[in-house]
Amino acid sequence: MIRFAARMMMRFPPSLRLASSLLFLIQATAAAAIPLQHGPHRHVIITAQGEGVITLTLEEGHPHFWTSITPPDYQPAKHSVFALEYFAPNGLEAITLRYRTADGGMAVLETLNAPLAEAWQPLAFDLSQAEPPPAGAAHPEMRFHLALQGRPGAQLQMRNLQVREPTPEEQDAIRYREQRQAEREADAEAIEAYFAQSYPASIHTVHIGKEQITVIGKSPEPAKLVAIPPHTPSHRARPDVAAECAIQPDAQGQFRVDLPRRRPLDRECFRWRLASEEQSRWLSHAAWPTAYGPAVGRKLQRLTADHQKGIGMPPYQNADHEIFSLGIRHATVNMVLTSLLSDKPQPGWEPWPFEERAYHFNPTALQHLERTLSILAEKDIIVSAILLVPNHRHPDGSPTHSLIHPEAEARGIYSIPNLAGEGSTHYYRALFHFLAERWSRPPTPEQPHPPRVSNWILHNEVDQAATWTNMGDQPLARYLETYLRSARIVHHSTRLFDPTSRVFVSLTHHWASKSSGSGTYIVREMLELFSMMSRAEGDFEWGVAYHPYPRDLRNPDTWLDAGLTDDFDTPYITPKNIQVLPAFLSQPRFLHEGRPRGILLSEQGFNTPTLSLEDQQRQAAGLLYVFDKIRAFPVIEAFHLHRYHDMPVQEGNLRLGIITETGAHKLGWQVYQDINTEREAQHRPLMEEVIRRTSAPP
Repeated sequence: MIRFAARMMMRFPPSLRLASSLLFLIQATAAAAIPLQHGPHRHVIITAQGEGVITLTLEEGHPHFWTSITPPDYQPAKHSVFALEYFAPNGLEAITLRYRTADGGMAVLETLNAPLAEAWQPLAFDLSQAEPPPAGAAHPEMRFHLALQGRPGAQLQMRNLQVREPTPEEQDAIRYREQRQAEREADAEAIEAYFAQSYPASIHTVHIGKEQITVIGKSPEPAKLVAIPPHTPSHRARPDVAAECAIQPDAQGQFRVDLPRRRPLDRECFRWRLASEEQSRWLSHAAWPTAYGPAVGRKLQRLTADHQKGIGMPPYQNADHEIFSLGIRHATVNMVLTSLLSDKPQPGWEPWPFEERAYHFNPTALQHLERTLSILAEKDIIVSAILLVPNHRHPDGSPTHSLIHPEAEARGIYSIPNLAGEGSTHYYRALFHFLAERWSRPPTPEQPHPPRVSNWILHNEVDQAATWTNMGDQPLARYLETYLRSARIVHHSTRLFDPTSRVFVSLTHHWASKSSGSGTYIVREMLELFSMMSRAEGDFEWGVAYHPYPRDLRNPDTWLDAGLTDDFDTPYITPKNIQVLPAFLSQPRFLHEGRPRGILLSEQGFNTPTLSLEDQQRQAAGLLYVFDKIRAFPVIEAFHLHRYHDMPVQEGNLRLGIITETGAHKLGWQVYQDINTEREAQHRPLMEEVIRRTSAPP
């Protein structure tokens, strides 16, 4: 599965007057689609790749191409969306969509700044503003025209060109966008105001024991203790709800109360907050759990490794697979959560009760996954699970399962978890009770190498939220409030079984600059706000799962990455300036219990533009170069090579693996195998020569 950052642009009008056409980046599921092919073209090389994929290489001049002629069943008033899927890791300067008019001329629909797309992404233009010709008066050779503005040599892929009817979501997006966005902005302001607020009282300990919860804090006046369930955002909680108990502080303002943990549901993920005695105002921030008793967590030691080399692990079932000869000590494993546990019966799935509710697990999927995890445990490989909520939709655009957030758009590959309701939040909690209980068991004579997950990565590249962890077009504070509750639920649920488990925030190589498009955020700002919000309600041990690809994913010469700096204002963090990340997280405001945040480099790699020896040497040099950089930073715990084998069709002609799609070893295979061994030194002259050669002036 490809998981690159998608830097997508979605341009909307300032009002609902629809004075100009809209660019929708929405997954096309509407019926009555009419497929189109590419047609005449100029100043662009078009090569068919199979499976309907075309590769476009821009040349000098004015690269453009026509589509095929629209068939007789094309109805402009009905088929008001022009759509395609595309892959463009380097983006374009602009793209212009035109169409042929009845008199043979061309009308411009709109020119747009072209977004980056480092995964296959849908792209759709609203044609409804193009005046349809009278019935029977359309041009007999009606075509669409795409003009591509970019540097000569730039490459992109396209597939599934079509005209179609708009989806209900696209129609609603026009109708309700302005009102909805104003409501979201107001909610974001309320979130920021809550976390920035100073209160006279505080709760500093929420201890989860086997049967009871102990709350310890300080208040200048008598108060009431209010319980807040995990599906309720803190800023929306009301102080006048039924209180848990009265608080009578001692002469120093200190208090301690013991509460039943279950009433009847387990309240291990509840927050606790102090309200005034008459319950008309809040006296404190809410507080999440801060500690767990010995009767809760199992006696598990934190796993450590003697080096940082790791890989993104496919679900291999063979302990003798050659991938293990690479000498890896770390692995990421993708986990599509809804494929493991469901809140509805599924054919062949088995029941699993949790807190008097019926869930169902997939024994086949679990067996395969746990076989992989057991092999990794046997080989002392530390596992980081990447938690994914698929954004699958019915043909009408509606969600296929309850974990899809109600505000997620269909254009997203994944969704942020649905924590907006009690039922879906309970399902989310059930998932991690189920998984953590199974994957945090100590060794026994019967099972000396039980499957274990040490790190939980949430979810994928959340600064590119529109594509990878979609919640709709949200202000940053509103997006992070849900993301933070997801992290809290995973952290507190897994800590019930493993006292060393950690959660990690997944981010791309963007840093102080925002990639184009809605649903994208500035990474530095995300970390600053996430840290402030987590401290306000009781800090916990979270880390960063960063993806420092070279700035240009197609170019492995990361030592030449342009425009980077060594300070916190750098637009990107790549292997060239990776030292910026540990320096940033070592600031006092980010420390946890006096220690820097843990860092996983959980997805990155170096492309071989071709399979030539020269390009393979560039990839190999990149691998050696990055390990030279990261060894100086023990806080960088792992480097997970993105993939083991090339998948050029699925990844837009990128070749990031260390074997080809046919299984042939690249030079990078031997180099990666030798990293962190005595054989690594023999490759150093190669790295130095490649860097010297590529850095020489033309």
